[in-house]
Amino acid sequence: MDSWYRTAEELEKKGESFVLATVVRAVAPTSAKPGDKAVVTEAGVVHGWIGGSCAEPTVKKEAKLALSDGACRIVQITPDPSLPNDREGLIVVPMTCYSGGELEIYLEPHRAKRELVVFGNSPVAQSLVELGVAVGYEVTVVDTTERPPLEGAKVITALDEVALKRPAEAAIVVATHGVFDEDAVARSVELAPGYLGVVASPRRFSSLGGSMKSRGVSREGWAKVDGPAGIDIGAKTPQEIAVSIIAAITAQRESIRVTTQRPSETPHEKAAGPSRPQTVDAVAKEAIGTEGEGHCCHDE
Repeated sequence: MDSWYRTAEELEKKGESFVLATVVRAVAPTSAKPGDKAVVTEAGVVHGWIGGSCAEPTVKKEAKLALSDGACRIVQITPDPSLPNDREGLIVVPMTCYSGGELEIYLEPHRAKRELVVFGNSPVAQSLVELGVAVGYEVTVVDTTERPPLEGAKVITALDEVALKRPAEAAIVVATHGVFDEDAVARSVELAPGYLGVVASPRRFSSLGGSMKSRGVSREGWAKVDGPAGIDIGAKTPQEIAVSIIAAITAQRESIRVTTQRPSETPHEKAAGPSRPQTVDAVAKEAIGTEGEGHCCHDE
């Protein structure tokens, strides 16, 4: 078995991202030949062969970009990058070796699954597990109760055992419905995920804000928490709530502004002024300790 294949298999099992680089065209003199392959890790380590010092630095640089945007690309390394080329999507860079030659290398990013951690053992938590798995998340459930464990995901029973591989890319949703919710929220804030949402009514979310303030959570830190979690689409069932939350996670990850008028807004509020675009992490975020109206389906 080729070393690059073993490396790719090991990285996939560990849940780590990598780029598969394949030489698709070579014009002599080059040490790499069509069909040569290598795996480039997130750290920029190359396993396999796609050419020596003439190709490796460029492949490492472009592999990093491929992991960042998730897009495949073909890189052409040529002695004369200034020549006209109308091939759409081709990235042309200069060949730095005196020997000359030309290479075209196809880069295919394999990004690790993003993490979704769900705190709780509730219908909403179960729906989040099912939907999260369906859309490609690596889902973990955190449940300190003695209820039968939720199906479809890894289950952790101790809060101090919860960890994130890539916090900035991870999402956490607290769907405990009043059971160990303060401890769950406090632990979630410590983990500093890219998205943190709490399934609760506005009243309960406000109460949690006061509790987190007493635990040392700053006003700025609490303002980043999405609560009630999800985009207000009028969701009522656990499945609909899960859809609204996954949508909110996706929108925040892609930096999409949600501009749909919130269904929970009253006629009086609508008349008070023009509708403002709503960001996912800043929908009705008031000062800690205030109360409001919103998702009836999130009430506790």
